[in-house]
Amino acid sequence: MTKSNLQANFLISLAKGDLKIQCDDQPAINFSSTKNTRTIDILDIPIKVSGKPGLIKQLSEAKSLAKKLREEKVTLDIKYKGDLVLRLGEKANPKLARIVTLSKDIEITDLKKLKELGKSF
Repeated sequence: MTKSNLQANFLISLAKGDLKIQCDDQPAINFSSTKNTRTIDILDIPIKVSGKPGLIKQLSEAKSLAKKLREEKVTLDIKYKGDLVLRLGEKANPKLARIVTLSKDIEITDLKKLKELGKSF
């Protein structure tokens, strides 16, 4: 099983519920799952990750995850501080992102916020 299939299967299996993660008593990440939509809202990232690939490479690596989600009719919405920045899977409607990612399963809804999120890591 590939890494993206493991991630997709995990997301697909989470049918309903909420998870809130805090760091130092401050909200950091909210996750919610309802029917066919999974939402991750990243509010704060209290750690720095070094040596991570660039944004374009990360999006390219998300292609198989997004494709699997679409096949299972599941959508993953990724928000940054409450604003939708990226949508993968079933409800993704890529425009220019399709040229960059070569995928019909990834939609960039707010490039400016997505870059902000990428810098936060």
